[in-house]
This record gives sequence, C-alpha cells and structure tokens, in this order.
Amino acid sequence: MLEQGFAAIAVSGEVSRLTRPASGHLYFTIKDAHAAISAVVWRTTAMRLHALLKEGGEYIFTGHLSVYEPRGSYQLVVTRIESAGAGKLAAEFERRKQLFAERGWFDPATKKTPPHLPRHIGIATSATAAAFEDVRKVLATRPAWLQLTLSPCLVQGAGAPSSIVTALKALATMPQPPDLILLVRGGGSIEDLWCFNDETVVKAVMESPVPVITGIGHEIDVTLADFAADVRAATPSNAAELACPSRQQLRQQIPRVAAMAAMLHQTLAGHDRHSHALSHRLKQTWHRFTDTRHHRLEQMHSRMQHLQRVQRHEQRLHLQTLEKRLSAMEPGHQLHNRRHRLTGTVNQLHQMLHGSLQRKQKLAQTQSRRLHLAAAALLPPRRQKLMPQALRLKQLLLTQIPAHRQRLALYHGRLAAYDKEDILARGFSLNYDMDDKLVTRVAALHPGARLRVEFQDGSADTRIESIKRNPT
Repeated sequence: MLEQGFAAIAVSGEVSRLTRPASGHLYFTIKDAHAAISAVVWRTTAMRLHALLKEGGEYIFTGHLSVYEPRGSYQLVVTRIESAGAGKLAAEFERRKQLFAERGWFDPATKKTPPHLPRHIGIATSATAAAFEDVRKVLATRPAWLQLTLSPCLVQGAGAPSSIVTALKALATMPQPPDLILLVRGGGSIEDLWCFNDETVVKAVMESPVPVITGIGHEIDVTLADFAADVRAATPSNAAELACPSRQQLRQQIPRVAAMAAMLHQTLAGHDRHSHALSHRLKQTWHRFTDTRHHRLEQMHSRMQHLQRVQRHEQRLHLQTLEKRLSAMEPGHQLHNRRHRLTGTVNQLHQMLHGSLQRKQKLAQTQSRRLHLAAAALLPPRRQKLMPQALRLKQLLLTQIPAHRQRLALYHGRLAAYDKEDILARGFSLNYDMDDKLVTRVAALHPGARLRVEFQDGSADTRIESIKRNPT
C-alpha cells in the first residue's frame, strides 16, 4: 500500500548521517524539526545527479517509497535532488525573464547575424574549464586561418557576473576585435549556472557590438543569456560547430574550377566596364572640382590679402598708440623728465644765487664808495671809527660767497643722487611688479608675487618666497 500510494513524492529536509560506502550508493536520513525518514540513492542514479550532497545541507528530494520487508522498515528511494532554494530560483528566473523581455533585450529584430566565415573568434570562459578544451578541439577541424583569442573569466560564484562582463568588453574593445564571440560553460545545477541569469551579464551580451553565440550547460539547460545572445547553441561543442563551418563543408561548397573561372572572367569584365565608366566620370568630376576649387581659392586668397592689409594697418595704429602711452610711462623717460625739472630748478637756484651775489656786491661797492667818501669827508677820528666796520664787511663778503658755493655744490650732489644709472652703479637695484610699477614698500608684496629686479648690467625675474617686515 505504501509503495503504490506514494509512487512519486517530493520531500524537503536536511541531510543527516550521510554515508558513502564503496558500492557507490548513498545512505542518509532526511529530517526536519519534527520527523525523519531514511533515504537511499542507488549508484546509477548518484552518477548522473548534478547536486552533490553535503552533511547538514537542505534539499528537495524526489522519488518513491520502498519497503524492506525483512526488517519491516521503509525508506525513500531518491531519483532527483534539487537545492532547497531551487524553487525560489525558478520563480526568480521567470520574473527576470519577463522583465528583460519587456525591456526588449530578447527582441529578435535586434539580434546580429554572425559571419559565415569568421577569421577571428573570441572565447569567453574559464581557462581551466573542460568547455574550453571542447571548443578548441572542434575549432581545430576548421580552416587554418582561424585565429582564437581567449578572454578568461569566472563562470561560477559570486564574482562570476562582473568577470564575464569584463571578459566580453575586453574582446569587443581589442584593437582588432574578433568577428564572433563564444560564451561557453559546461553543465551544472541551476545554482552553478545562475551567474548567466545576472542582469549585468544579460545586458552585456545584448549590447555587445560583436555577435555572441552562447553554449552554456547541456541541451536541457537554459539561461537568460541564451535568450539575449544572437545565437543559442545546445552545448559548448555545438557553439564551436555553429561558429565556423568545417573544412569538409567548405570543400563541398567550392564550385568546379571551370565554372568558377568563367564566372570570374565574367565578373572581372563587368568590373572593368564599370571601372572605366567610373574613371571617366571621376575625371570629369575632378576637372570640375579642380576648376571650382581653384576659383574659390583665388577669391579666398584675395580676401585674405585684403584682410591682412587692413589688420596690419589697424594693428600698426594700435601699436603706435600703445607706444605713445607706454613711452610716457617708461621709468627712464620719467626719470629723464624729473632730471630735466631738477636741472631747471638748479639753474633757477644758480641764477637766484648769482643775482643775489651781484646785488650784494653792487650794494657793498656802493656802500663802500659812500663810506669812502664819507670817511674822506669826515674827520680823521670818524675815519678811524669806520675802519672796523669796513673790515667786518670784507670778512662778511669773504665768508658768504664760499657758503653759497658750498650750498650749490650740495644741491648738485643731491641732484646727481637721483640719477638712475648712478644709483644702480652703487650696487642698488630697482624692483618692479608684473605691471611695471616700482615697488618701494614690503606692504605691497605677498608670498608668491613675481618681480623684475633691474641692475646696472641687466635685469632678472624673481619670486617672493617669504616676507619679513621691520617691527613698528
């Protein structure tokens, strides 16, 4: 009654007391929080199961009940094992499939047609995977010109999606990209192949500028990357077969030599006639183009010459205006003007001093004559009284003239001290900022400011590193 009533059941639970005898059978107990049941997987079934049982793992076991009459015990004979999360993954697979289809990622109108005879094929898979070796064996029977480029990537695990996307982009962005890309992997459980259902992988396959052929798992395995690919193959080997025809197939497609030669001669004759017609049309077009271009170049040349003359005239006027304005602001010119004004002032001082001296000399001579006449007219005692004053006047004249000369020499020395060349010759220098303004105070500077330092024999550009002000 148990065997007939429970011929096909599914039990969900945790694996406990797992044993693997030499016979190849698997014996274990399926349990949950409330009950337990013995289970067995016969050796022939264990060899073809994808899932690898682990102690403590949770799975969904499908099979039938079997009764062992000598002991009066029953057990579950397992014929299929799925991970406990397989149902959730299947539901998530359908949800993503519908979402990506609504986005148009599976639209047949957007798929690219792979080339019939590719010269360069890129392969995105693990370098150590058996799928890579299967693809290489199949492609070894293809034409010798075929170039293969492996872009290694992870094909299982949490890091597989980003690795697959990077591998596809690396092939598509090569200096000489392949004509076709094979995205392949061997068989596995739905968990093992889940990375090919990732959104980034599906989008990368759909957006690849190079046609993509997928060969993922076995014929019964289907991933979302297969729907987005331009061509879906059942296995990695089948993907390699679809990528390029074999040498035997190419030999069968080659037509007979005589027919091929006739077709070639006919094609060449047609190409010659077409080439002659194109050459004649090209010559006529080239002559018209050359004449038109020459005429336009002549017009442009005359316009450019006129514009250059106008621009040169305007620039010359502008430069002359700037030169006049700059010449008035030039430090040497300003120093010359100051020197000229100081020279005029000194000349005026000379004239004033000379006139003052002449007036004093005339006055002194007049007074001397008057005194001489008065002294001659007065009595000798009066003459005797005036003699000391005459001597004092002579001494005064002798002392004032050297004093005025000394003051004049002092003014002349001060005037010479303002001479720029004389200042520079004494070891001093003049500092100008980038606007050619004379810098006389530290307050006008800041760190990083650039200066032009003028010496007697030239100038130098410098930059302020730090500032030290005198204490107030």
